[in-house]
Amino acid sequence: MFKEKINRLFLCRRTLWDMSVAQWRSRYAGSYLDIWWTIIPPLVLAASINFVFQLVFKIDMPGYTIFALSGILPWFFLVNSLEQATNSFIVSAPILRQGIFPREFIPLAFVLANLINFVISLALFLPLIIFLNSKIGLLPFLLPLVVILHSVFVFGLALLLASVNVFIRDVAHFLTTVFMIWFWVTPVFYPLEMVVFPFRWVCLLNPMTHYIILYQKLLFYGTRPSLREIGLVFLISGFSLFLGYLYFARKQSILSKNI
Repeated sequence: MFKEKINRLFLCRRTLWDMSVAQWRSRYAGSYLDIWWTIIPPLVLAASINFVFQLVFKIDMPGYTIFALSGILPWFFLVNSLEQATNSFIVSAPILRQGIFPREFIPLAFVLANLINFVISLALFLPLIIFLNSKIGLLPFLLPLVVILHSVFVFGLALLLASVNVFIRDVAHFLTTVFMIWFWVTPVFYPLEMVVFPFRWVCLLNPMTHYIILYQKLLFYGTRPSLREIGLVFLISGFSLFLGYLYFARKQSILSKNI
């Protein structure tokens, strides 16, 4: 059964890619700035945070804008993916009922469309980051591993939320509040070391913290992540995918009946 499932996913891979690209292209249809919208929102947020914390609160951290961007870019990937994927089964109800391809492709296509955005934004910012922060050396070449683990984590959550949202429609609305709280307890715009114990435990129990730390190490601090840190996010990603897929597998037979 499991082998047949894997074979079907592999055989339909082209369909998944076409769905993802279509989602990505539709986002910028009729837009004058096109893919530049991938970097405008994170750049504006980084500039705003830089103004508040460096000019108003006088935080002394050289290269603070790069520090903020190294956390903001992966944060936008998470938020945009989950916001769009959570409603994906609802908005794609006719396709879901047809069962032409694996149903998990529907939220996955939204995640991959945002992953394309994320990779483009990294590709646009990375030369500037390397130019302004020479101490990072060749460490950005470790980024693909972190991006893959991060993407698996996001997909697991997306599949779980999309499935739950079919039965509890409040999930999509509740996410807005969750993201507001989640953002502040994630060290996107402040170093984790600034948070004193026992409050630091709130950040450490937040799974997104550990991905952000890896991005910050590679793009700002110029230090190599330890095997323990890589192993931890590997476990988090695996658990997220397992949890999302387990719930989806148990409910997929009645998903279309509840839409």
